[in-house]
Amino acid sequence: MKRLKGIQVANGYAVGKAAIVSRPRLQISRKQIGPDEIEQELQRFQDSLDKVKAELNLLIDDYAHSRDNRDILTTHKLILEDPEFIANITTLIRKELLSLEQALHQHFTEVIDLFRNMENSYYAEKSSDFEDVAYRLLSYLTNQGRDYLSGLSEGAIVITENVTPSGVARFFGRGVKGIVAASGSRNSHSAIIARSMNLPFVARVANVLETVSPGDELILDGYRGEIILDPDEATRSEYRKLLVRETEYHEKLLSLRDKPAVTSDGHQIRLMSNIELPLEVEQVLANKSEGIGLFRTEFLFLEREELPDENEQYEIYKKIAEQMYPEPVIIRTIDVGGDKLSRILNIEHELNPNLGCRGIRISLGHIPIFKNQIRAILRAGVRENVKIMFPMIASCAEIIQVKRIVRECVQELRDKSINCAENIKLGAMVEIPSAAINSFALARECDFLSIGTNDLIQYTLAVDRDNQSVEKYYIPHHPAVLKLIRMSAENAHKNGIKLAVCGEMASQSLYVPLLIGLGVDELSVSPGLLLEIKELIRSISYTACRELADKALELVCHDSVLEFLKKKD
Repeated sequence: MKRLKGIQVANGYAVGKAAIVSRPRLQISRKQIGPDEIEQELQRFQDSLDKVKAELNLLIDDYAHSRDNRDILTTHKLILEDPEFIANITTLIRKELLSLEQALHQHFTEVIDLFRNMENSYYAEKSSDFEDVAYRLLSYLTNQGRDYLSGLSEGAIVITENVTPSGVARFFGRGVKGIVAASGSRNSHSAIIARSMNLPFVARVANVLETVSPGDELILDGYRGEIILDPDEATRSEYRKLLVRETEYHEKLLSLRDKPAVTSDGHQIRLMSNIELPLEVEQVLANKSEGIGLFRTEFLFLEREELPDENEQYEIYKKIAEQMYPEPVIIRTIDVGGDKLSRILNIEHELNPNLGCRGIRISLGHIPIFKNQIRAILRAGVRENVKIMFPMIASCAEIIQVKRIVRECVQELRDKSINCAENIKLGAMVEIPSAAINSFALARECDFLSIGTNDLIQYTLAVDRDNQSVEKYYIPHHPAVLKLIRMSAENAHKNGIKLAVCGEMASQSLYVPLLIGLGVDELSVSPGLLLEIKELIRSISYTACRELADKALELVCHDSVLEFLKKKD
């Protein structure tokens, strides 16, 4: 028996035989065409687009068992229909006389490299969508690799190098029990689909393709992020029991959807959801979340050659607000660094983007773009369930300037007789130590505050949260971080407003009692974890949480804090 460790991507247990799935590498020969072949290549391009879109339609009909899946696979169709994509391929054929296969290979290689090099892992992982589309097109054109799943049997556990979104859907359609990959992350579209299908998934398992052979007996533990090769009878028996318990636990969680997030001694916590993309709203509604505590709008501004206009943003914000009504939707204005928008905004390269022009600094440095977003949000908030949150606020001067700009946008809409939320609630994210230290003054200027713990930890401890070489210094339970959270909560309450946490700490069971004890009023979590966090809240007492936080604040070393929390867990 051997255990192989990876990272947890989608929870769940699976027991079955290993099936090694390797998508064949396509051979694309470099070929120039003659001027007389241009029209023939362009016709082949159109034919291939029609064929692959038809395949995607069938895939959506056959395997898309949730809106998440349909939307992601529909995204692949939109990639194929993108006018810029079609224009670029046409140019490569007409002007550079590349064969269709070579033109596609060159185009998608550049796009995939662009995404992979993004610092934000969520957007870096979106490269798999373009890989999926490229492979589907090229495999059709070259007649290579189209039947690589033909030998996959029902009940298998797939072992692969990586998996694309449509690959997950196809695996599910063939009745596999789980997926193990040598690479990948929790933020990919593949991960979203796996979680929506309740398909256990473990990624980044080192040497898994060299260690596991076809037909090997496996146990996949999606909770621990590991697989067990050739388990003994005692381990098999243990996991059979865990599978039964898991089924019972999921049924129990579903029963909590209509129950409040209230502690055992009656203290109410508002429990909301974070979303990255509009397609996640369905899961938010299914779990009966008390609102959206953080809608990240970055997806609107990235992966494109021009910025979204006011109307495009308005339509998206409006739809989400209507879907969630009457529950609140907190929309965060764009929170990316200039390095992500440099092609559009003509911003010079920065040596350290995390300490450079990002968050509210980007918005205040590009007022017309900022106003477009503000006006779109104001128009979408006419039913008064929309709030605006501003990222990376460092001083009261910034929030005062932002409030003035919002008033200007309201007046601009009035002048055009356009309905809007004239008294929209405004909040600031506490992500920088200066914001936490000055939170009393900040709270006087805001209707609510929300702590982004990911960045607060990063900036408090001077640790790049995406740098694996210093990840041991990224410590959520560091005493300095805890004191800043308590300080922010106290100052918010002195000014009669609520404090929320929308960072990763809010989704981690180890820290939820601590956050409640520190005075946090609202938690905004990953939609898939909402019911688990609700169950935890309902099982603990507010009094015990306060005592836990008070004791943790007395400890001077983060190791002592962690040891104390684990004893209480």
